[in-house]
Amino acid sequence: MLNVVNNQSLAEYTTLKVGGPAEYLAEAHSESALLELLEFAEEKSIPVTILGGGSNVLVSDEGVKGLVIVNQIKGREYREEGDEVFVTVGAGEVFDRFVEETVAKNYWGLENLSHIPGSVGAVPVQNVGAYGVEVSNVIKKVFAVNKTTKTKKEFTNEECNFAYRDSFFKTDEGREWVIVSVGFLLRKNPTPTLEYKDLQSLHNPTQQEIRDKVIEVRAGKFPDWNKVGTAGSFFKNPIISKEHFMELQEKYEAIPSFTVSDNEVKVPLGWILDKVCNLRGVCNDKVGSYEGQALVLVAHEEATANDVIDFANLVAKKVKETTSINIEWEVTRLGF
Repeated sequence: MLNVVNNQSLAEYTTLKVGGPAEYLAEAHSESALLELLEFAEEKSIPVTILGGGSNVLVSDEGVKGLVIVNQIKGREYREEGDEVFVTVGAGEVFDRFVEETVAKNYWGLENLSHIPGSVGAVPVQNVGAYGVEVSNVIKKVFAVNKTTKTKKEFTNEECNFAYRDSFFKTDEGREWVIVSVGFLLRKNPTPTLEYKDLQSLHNPTQQEIRDKVIEVRAGKFPDWNKVGTAGSFFKNPIISKEHFMELQEKYEAIPSFTVSDNEVKVPLGWILDKVCNLRGVCNDKVGSYEGQALVLVAHEEATANDVIDFANLVAKKVKETTSINIEWEVTRLGF
């Protein structure tokens, strides 16, 4: 029996805690339930929106038309082959609980991605990354069901077309696929990634030491999403030409950068918002920049999605005026 509810508020399903209702809402706890719900939507000729942990989305104040399916497909299966460990994880699993489990098992690859909110099914879509590691580094396969044909496909890492905070699943074609599980390739032998400055103080660390350090650093930069409305890093770090960067460097000598290619560099937007735009901790009545990290927006009580958009537009405008950089949202919009 399908448990579909009408006019259900989506604010409680997202970490930003804003937004209107879903016309229809249901949870899918298995692939068979997902297929039934897709049939339900087809019979009613309504669109389908998939929601995971809700940690990287902004829902419109008007809500979302059609059927919103909350992906709750669970399960973890480990298979060892020599030094390699293949893990298939249900899309509805809490990502950080899975990371915590791999650290406890001494399987290397995900420890730098500790304490990131959201579900496993969301991490390939966004190509989640932190502290020198992107999840695409350890994803072997993505298993997904097509919304229209109901067929299942196994996507290789290459077919996912991973890029910086981007993937095939963010394209129009990719949105037709519902991720049901993700296959990760981890390793037994120590492979620490310590290039990120906050981790360089660690010497021959264990996985647990890396995880503990990452959690400590994140606690200082990110608010507790269980207590306040936030979507973590709201904007992408911009990638600009080396020529553009050199122009900025003449004005702001200390501006940091990371080489992307022979002609491009990535600039930490948090630094620009803090040191150039003076936006860290700035807040209007309902939405503001987090005092610990300017890249993070915080929605206070009674904030609306439009309030979030207004503040985000203000930030983008100031960055454009001071640096000529056009910044992009990392957060996905639903219902707009």
